[in-house]
Amino acid sequence: MTPSPELYRAFFEVGEDLFAQGLISAIAGNFSVREGEGLWITRRGVRKNRLAPGDLVWLPLDPDPERDAAASVELPLHRAVYRATDAGAVVHAHPRTAVALSFGQEAIRPIDLEGRVLLEEVPVYDPAQKSASEEAARAVAEGLSRRPVMMLRGHGAFARGRDLFEAYARLTVLEEAAQILLSAKLWEAK
Repeated sequence: MTPSPELYRAFFEVGEDLFAQGLISAIAGNFSVREGEGLWITRRGVRKNRLAPGDLVWLPLDPDPERDAAASVELPLHRAVYRATDAGAVVHAHPRTAVALSFGQEAIRPIDLEGRVLLEEVPVYDPAQKSASEEAARAVAEGLSRRPVMMLRGHGAFARGRDLFEAYARLTVLEEAAQILLSAKLWEAK
């Protein structure tokens, strides 16, 4: 099964943009789109800034251990979000400034206008296992059922959206808000 040209193009552009903006390293992050009774998700270990159609895999919403092995290790987190929300897409990235701020806060509260309007606040969850675990899946699903963006402390951010572009855009707002917040804190410390 291969994705439609439009869907592939959306994955390609989001992967390229996430990498270009420094929100992921070449093989980090993952993203998915709900389609019918399943989802398209990036394969494990592929370069997100150079995605090919074969780098996407369609899987049912219910686990299928044999087929699941090809997908990103964060597949359980994506499935949990789709079960808990009406999200059309989920994007997971590692925005550097937001990750740094996640170590010292229970939530990132933007002070800039765009961040306050679009995100209000971004909760930071701290499960013992922050990647590829049921505990992390529950945390991400809970966070994204309440807010459009949430973070796992020291690991990264997850955003939901109607489509990949909306979820991606929310992550860019988070990183910009985190950079402004950090700059303001440094200015205050002078």
